[in-house]
Order: sequence, then structure tokens, then C-alpha cells
Amino acid sequence: MEQIPCVNCGKFFIPRNRSQNYCTDLDCQRSRKAAWQRYKLRTDTDYRTQQQLSQQKWLQDNPGYWKRYRQQNADKAERNRVLQIIRNRRNRQLKTLTDSTHNPLIAKMDARKPYHFNLVGRFYLVPVIAKMDVSKVYIYGVSDTYR
Repeated sequence: MEQIPCVNCGKFFIPRNRSQNYCTDLDCQRSRKAAWQRYKLRTDTDYRTQQQLSQQKWLQDNPGYWKRYRQQNADKAERNRVLQIIRNRRNRQLKTLTDSTHNPLIAKMDARKPYHFNLVGRFYLVPVIAKMDVSKVYIYGVSDTYR
């Protein structure tokens, strides 16, 4: 079988089978498992329910864990408080924008963010969802004078 790049780290490796997209490095395997868990939580209601019950049981078996954690990691707790204030403000602003009949949020189909970087070189397109081979792509720069 031909070498392919790992989805997580980008290093080339020889897969054991066609469905293997991650190399055998420990960090890449953790990333693979985390991606699988995120997928299962999104798509499988039974799995999501079991995870919630498991977390509730663990919290009942470990009372006061978060209080001790915040005391032992005061800098992390303070950072989280500041970030939570920002998240709350953003959510409040979004809620007022969507609730008001005068200013509803409208999706612009032609709006895009301008990216100001030079993306030139050789790249490998690695499939994440579909099972297909990796494609090698060459991207060449074009002068702004031709626009």
C-alpha cells in the first residue's frame, strides 16, 4: 500500500487498511478517539445519554472535585471567569439580534472573509469524511496585475 499523510500530524505512514487515516503515534490516536467521540455525541442519542449518566455518577462519587480544582488552579479559574463573561456578552448580543423583529439576522450568500496570505506550494488534500485517496495539488501564485 502507498504512504498517506496522517489526518492529525501530517506525517506520511503506510496504513494497515484503506480506512486507516491516523498514524500510530499516541497523540494521533488520542485525536482519532476524540473525533470519534465528538461524532458519536452528535449522532447517537443513546451514547449521549450514557455519557451524561456516567458523568453524573462520577460527580456524585467525587463531591467537591470542582471546588478543590478551582482552589488548586486559581489562575485557570480566573481565566475561565473572564472568558465566561465574554461568552455571556456575546450570547446576549446574539439573542437580542435574533429576538428583535427590527434587526433579524440574515445570511448573506455572497459574503466572505478576506484572507490576506500567500497560499502557494504543494499540498495534499486529505479526506476527512469520505473514503477516498489523497490528492496532490499544486497551487501557483498569480500576479495582481491580471485582475
